[in-house]
Amino acid sequence: MTDSPFPTLGPASLKGNLTCGFRLSDVTAACGQPATWHIAWTLVTPADFSLFCDEHLARVREQSVYADRHPAEAICDMPGFGWVIDNPSHCVIVTTDDVAALTSREAIR
Repeated sequence: MTDSPFPTLGPASLKGNLTCGFRLSDVTAACGQPATWHIAWTLVTPADFSLFCDEHLARVREQSVYADRHPAEAICDMPGFGWVIDNPSHCVIVTTDDVAALTSREAIR
């Protein structure tokens, strides 16, 4: 397998411990430095997200296109988070009640 300059996308365990997930290939270890940025590759279902340190975000910005980003917070790596598009964007914990309310509102429109 050849090394690719593009980030490897894939499932990662959610733990609330923000570390940079940048990897050159499937066989190399993730960076592991503290993550400072949360990237949304796509915000449509199925959404896809990654966490990066400053150095690797700069590399990603040179080589990739993503939908949105914001400074990383512990909530960004927790199960059940939702992405709020704002200025700046941010993550929130989404409850089943929130999902039900959003679904009901969307059905009314």
